[in-house]
Amino acid sequence: MTDRRQFIPALGMIATMAGSTYMVVQLHAQTRAAGDFSNATVAEVHDGQGQAILRGQFVLDQEDDNDDDIERTAQLSAAGADADAHGKAEVEVAKSDATKQEVEFSVSNLEPGTRVTFLIDGQAVGEATIDRRGRAEIDIDVAR
Repeated sequence: MTDRRQFIPALGMIATMAGSTYMVVQLHAQTRAAGDFSNATVAEVHDGQGQAILRGQFVLDQEDDNDDDIERTAQLSAAGADADAHGKAEVEVAKSDATKQEVEFSVSNLEPGTRVTFLIDGQAVGEATIDRRGRAEIDIDVAR
């Protein structure tokens, strides 16, 4: 009976550590970037060596139901050796205040553990580490 009682707290501690690690990876890039991305043209994701692994062109989202924001999206496709990699980048600009902008990236099917940098028009806006399922997301408020 004593062995079971010792096992339960140890299991709880391991689960807490795993959850904390996951949150740190997911939230690492959720900071503030500087710049004006309202007319962004190109979104890219680079690996640790600075090579583009995903790339896409921003287009104005014509089907945007949110009248408070102007949204530009870029469908990201493989630009490197990982042919099944894909993702999406979005820039949202508030119509009422163009200084309020938000940048979002979501990528999938990348090599787990890879450190990536997210760029818009060549300017780095965030970094993340690809999780064990091959995914990463960032959500950044932009300061102008």
